[in-house]
Amino acid sequence: MKQAQRLLGMVVLGGLLQGCMTAPPAPAPDDSLTRAQPEGWQARQAELRTLNQWTLQGKVAVRHEQGNDSAFIREWVQNGDQFLIEMSSAFMGMGSVRLEGSPTFLTITDSDGQQYLSDDPDALIRETLGWSLPVEALYIWVRGLPLQDSPADVFFDQQGRISHLRQQGWEIHYSNYATLAGVEAVPHSLTATRNDLRLRLVITRWTPETP
Repeated sequence: MKQAQRLLGMVVLGGLLQGCMTAPPAPAPDDSLTRAQPEGWQARQAELRTLNQWTLQGKVAVRHEQGNDSAFIREWVQNGDQFLIEMSSAFMGMGSVRLEGSPTFLTITDSDGQQYLSDDPDALIRETLGWSLPVEALYIWVRGLPLQDSPADVFFDQQGRISHLRQQGWEIHYSNYATLAGVEAVPHSLTATRNDLRLRLVITRWTPETP
């Protein structure tokens, strides 16, 4: 189980916390940002939501109360809400680890072939880490999109690009924009923070798949 615990601490790819913000809207993180939606934002969201099948590689770093973790994402295959993630890291000799799942099921296979299964990914994460991260959010947030059925505070920069997102107690900062499958200004880096947890994801290669 230690292998799974290390993995979840690094990837935080089981998913992201349930609940919503009840406090009044906080000030913008930067005076240059605005909550005013740029022209075409609704159409852009619809376009981004069609990008739900891909293969990507990248790096992830996590800072939490117990220390700092990092890993390479050798392959992240997304097909709708189903994911398959293969990672490697020299951290504490973790080696290669594979995650496979969806918002309702998670399987972790460590470098020794030992599997850990749960039909409640959030509960598994809470049990192993001591914090909760909702499984449905990361593959949405990574595209620069808010969850549709949850209140969100979205900020845009002067170029009309999404820059910050506050949702479900998380604050997410986007950067490193590039064109993806004809969609301009898709962020390829994000930093998500909540209390003492900080996740940094950098995508080095992102290939959309044709349905």
